[in-house]
Amino acid sequence: MTVPVPPDSSPPPAEEPAGADPWAPPLIPGQGETPRGGEATAPAPATAPPVTAPAPAGAPGVPYWPPYPMPMPAPQPRNGLGIAALVLGILGVVLGLAVILFWLSWLPALLAVVFGAIGLGYARRGVATNRAMALAGVILGVTGLLVSVGAGVFVVSRVQTVKEERRAEADAERARSEAATKAAQERAAKEKARIEAERKRIEAEKEKEAADERARRLSFGQSYTYPDGLKVTMAAPEPYVPRGSVGEIPKDARIVQVRITVVNTGSAEVSLYGSGLPTVRDAKGGLVFTLIDGSGRMKILTRSLAPGEEADGLTAYALPADAADPFSVRFDHGAGSEHKNVIWTGPPS
Repeated sequence: MTVPVPPDSSPPPAEEPAGADPWAPPLIPGQGETPRGGEATAPAPATAPPVTAPAPAGAPGVPYWPPYPMPMPAPQPRNGLGIAALVLGILGVVLGLAVILFWLSWLPALLAVVFGAIGLGYARRGVATNRAMALAGVILGVTGLLVSVGAGVFVVSRVQTVKEERRAEADAERARSEAATKAAQERAAKEKARIEAERKRIEAEKEKEAADERARRLSFGQSYTYPDGLKVTMAAPEPYVPRGSVGEIPKDARIVQVRITVVNTGSAEVSLYGSGLPTVRDAKGGLVFTLIDGSGRMKILTRSLAPGEEADGLTAYALPADAADPFSVRFDHGAGSEHKNVIWTGPPS
């Protein structure tokens, strides 16, 4: 076989030995040939004759080898969804176990279920190689959803329980407050009633004392009876002529005698201690002392009275001429809180 001569005027290539394959690969020294004109030991047989093609331009005499087809790269496994499902499932479970974060756990758990299901589909079609991760993501996602729902139910139940407890406490507190207010109002009403009753009692006592006081402010000749039954009466004053008077009598004085009669109208003996001599004051309020003479007509009440017994007291007084009308006579009886006085007022005659 001859190589066509290129159209240009380049000299023809050197002749190849007869029987040589111009398309055979070059021999490497030491493989398939002897160094000195011997025969090849084991030339590799060609599987198919190469296709004759014109030599590329610019490279005369160089054999042309067609390019081998490039091997296609193996597709990468689509494992991302399985990994995402596993991570999101773990996150959903962790957030669900933290009860206060249950409201955040449902979303990653739901995404874990979705991504895990897609990852399992990829694994069945042979596109992904992490079926276990996708399955674990689905399981964890479902678990996270269940935990989230359980935590939500628990929290809602607990919140409802706390609200009920607080409502019950508020109702109890309101009831206690109302009871306390009602009790306070009742106590205030009772206290007001007691105060009103006390005020009325005091007013009644004052009125009674005032009435008793008015009853003990008498004119000459009138009587008053004490609570123990002692009835006391002062007769109208009469002029008195002293006989052998002891002491100096004021000039122009009006000398009168005072007669007080007492009767025990009660059922028990009555003591006249402290009631012997009456107290006399002139019109100006000045104290008038008893006039004592040697006639023996004076009588002082100094003993006790048996029931039904009567006694008289007789004393004389010298009233100043300019303050004789009116004058007053006071009789005292009783001890302690039972002490009362009777006062008669009027002209000297």
